[in-house]
Amino acid sequence: MNDGIPRAVLTEALREKINGREVLAAVFCTFRFDPGFFEREILPALFDVQLHQDPQIRRVQLEEALRPLAGRVAVYYDPGAIVTGDGTACLDVRRIPVRRRTGYFHPKNAFILVRDPSTQERSLVVVTGSANLTQAGWWENVECAHLEEIAESGRSRTAPEIQRFLTYLRSMAKNFDTHAALDDIHSVLRTVQPIVHRSTSGRMHPHFLFNGRRGAQSLVDQLDAVAGQWLRHADLEVLSPYLDDADASVPLETLIGRFQPRKWRVLLPEEGGLARCRPELYDWVRERGGEWGRLPKAILARGGKQAALAAHRTVHAKVYRFFTKDWEITLVGSFNLTSPAHSGSGNVESGVLSEVATDRRPRFWLEAIEESPPFAQPVGEDDGVDQGYVPLLARYDWASGQAEVLWDGAGESPPIQVYDRGVHLFDVGQLERAVWTALTVDEAAILCERLRETSFLTAVAGDQRGIVLVHETGMAHRPSILLDLSPADILRYWSMLTAEQRNAYLAAHGEALRGPGEGLPLERRPDTIFDRFAGIFHGFASLGRAVRDALDEERVEEARFRMFGAKYDSLPVLVEQMANETAGDALDRYLMVLCARQLADLICRRFPAFWASDPAGVSRLEEALALRAVLREQLIARNDAEMAEFLDWYEPRFLGETAVVTA
Repeated sequence: MNDGIPRAVLTEALREKINGREVLAAVFCTFRFDPGFFEREILPALFDVQLHQDPQIRRVQLEEALRPLAGRVAVYYDPGAIVTGDGTACLDVRRIPVRRRTGYFHPKNAFILVRDPSTQERSLVVVTGSANLTQAGWWENVECAHLEEIAESGRSRTAPEIQRFLTYLRSMAKNFDTHAALDDIHSVLRTVQPIVHRSTSGRMHPHFLFNGRRGAQSLVDQLDAVAGQWLRHADLEVLSPYLDDADASVPLETLIGRFQPRKWRVLLPEEGGLARCRPELYDWVRERGGEWGRLPKAILARGGKQAALAAHRTVHAKVYRFFTKDWEITLVGSFNLTSPAHSGSGNVESGVLSEVATDRRPRFWLEAIEESPPFAQPVGEDDGVDQGYVPLLARYDWASGQAEVLWDGAGESPPIQVYDRGVHLFDVGQLERAVWTALTVDEAAILCERLRETSFLTAVAGDQRGIVLVHETGMAHRPSILLDLSPADILRYWSMLTAEQRNAYLAAHGEALRGPGEGLPLERRPDTIFDRFAGIFHGFASLGRAVRDALDEERVEEARFRMFGAKYDSLPVLVEQMANETAGDALDRYLMVLCARQLADLICRRFPAFWASDPAGVSRLEEALALRAVLREQLIARNDAEMAEFLDWYEPRFLGETAVVTA
């Protein structure tokens, strides 16, 4: 049946819009946030790579894919709506809480900066919709979304409006001072020439609407200012999963009073066959001349051979449709039919108002309901939210090992106890409002250890209890998910030329780690002296080239991962393994450390600013490189005095140092 309702899978639509282009930065906004699901199932849509079906191996591959974007993928979320789900966060994603005093941080957006590798042209892919970053939002519910693309140096009506929204977003996240992804996106939006006219040749341009700012217009006032001349006396259809728990709807009354629709129909929120609104509100709509409706069963069914009999999906879409026989204008976004959503300074909301191209006469999507249904307790936007929310922020810097907490509530905090899955970790005394306070060295060490397993903490402040999602930075120094690559494995990985080769290698190695009989055996390296030494030199040459290219192209964080990081293929990880005799013959280990010293000296000379920018990373690497003296003594002890003379001659030449000639 062709009911005229557009259908698409959100992830596939996003991939199609990105179309294999390189992602340079990404900003997501959400109300409910499941960080584990986001990393496993939503992040992959940003990358044109084949990912393994096993979630853990997929995360290892994503860890690699994210390196060029270090610090440039960010999620802004309402901290009162965290979903712990069945996993935790461990990838390089900035998780930035945004808390409203007068409502909820409720927008659902994605701003993805892409670049065409063949033309180097940049564009911003913008998704504005109703789906939270949760399994229900992306996999289960009926949601809505508007996708558009803004070209660098192009023309756009929505670009300046999006700029204002992102500027406001930064101001709301005032407790965090680094927003690299926002900076990159602003750099493109600033090049776009704004379209100042509301319409061209009688066709309305898309408009990006948002509210939440002090003194901002209500939603109805914004709609009127942009398109009031068209919206009056059209048919109106509203899809909203939440309504005010009241006998009459003020937002709906305002809509009807302002635009005087010829005919109007409203989605009936239902769950388990029960209407989730007051009976009085149900009657009020009908008395005002409106109708209640449901989406067709084909839209609601979860699928399968007997779709009509399958369990119904939850309708979470927020759509306002104005239409006549000739045109349709639709608002798609996060605006529920509630007072906090419609108020200019209540919730933070966003949506896109656009004219929809259609080759057929628009009709109502909702099927009218004739008989009154049974009723249940109304469900509000805050259902299941803020149950014991504690306004505590926490962050940990893997580079410095420093942990800090901040009280984002009114006045000073009460004493706070911090737990992880029921285990008491440490106590925090009274905190001054809006001031980052460092934890002790011991407390930071405890937090560091826990972050290897979970990014969630439980905070108890007085009689309040809530989940805190730790904000992590310095991710180059975070121990990798895959830490047991051997030195030979690391050298092989460095030697691989393409991202596809590295991706396939990670998948194969991840399979091998799953256990006997479950994975693929790794190919053995030849064991001749030539192959061993050639492999060492080739591996380090490849690493050096990758680091130099990254720094020449200003991909500083990617170089930091390689030179100073704690990942499976970072230089310090390899050098530290050389202390273990099982890592290979003493001569092989000595030569690897010598190559590492040579590379460190080269990068220090050529890129002194980069070298000076990470004292913690340099310190770790230099401490590891001190092993060279120990391995040298082992070689001399196992041979004779001539070895000492040879190494005295060989080392300065290998390292490029000036040899001291004695008489």
